[in-house]
Amino acid sequence: MERDSTHPRGIAHPMHPAVLGAVVGMVGGSLFMLLSRPELPSPWPTVTLVAWIALLAAAAWAVVLAPRRLRDVGAPSRHAGPIYGLSVLGMVALIIASPHLVRALGIEAAQPAVVVVAVGLHFIPFASAFGARVFAWLGGALTGIGLAGVIAAAIVGPPAGAVAAVLAGAAMLAFLAVDARRGA
Repeated sequence: MERDSTHPRGIAHPMHPAVLGAVVGMVGGSLFMLLSRPELPSPWPTVTLVAWIALLAAAAWAVVLAPRRLRDVGAPSRHAGPIYGLSVLGMVALIIASPHLVRALGIEAAQPAVVVVAVGLHFIPFASAFGARVFAWLGGALTGIGLAGVIAAAIVGPPAGAVAAVLAGAAMLAFLAVDARRGA
């Protein structure tokens, strides 16, 4: 196959924001799936592992191996840094507070889903800060999955929070694969 300089492979540009951010996202999505799968009843831990392998392979191929369009993102706005910093601090604060929050509310099974909400909410401001709509879609999807998991865990208990985390991880990996191929 002839090389097309307008469609480089992500592996040739590991520090490009779209590549680096997607690799970080692959780690996050993987953590959601792998850390929560043991809380699921049989056969779901095995099903989750197989799904994770397939989704991670698809995301890795789309992000780093397949030729793709890496748009020139230019310099971020002067507000991007503070927005990013405050979003990450808010996410970390909610994650740290989440075990105490769910314990106080008597919904310990919701803890993984609260983490999903924290991660989802932290993505939403990135859409305007970095001019990338994918963050709004991803943040909205994760926040919705997380909130559904919190509600389900409050009503039915375990493993609803873990299910939400596994679904969130799968959604992240799928979003990354689809976004990398969009416009490729």
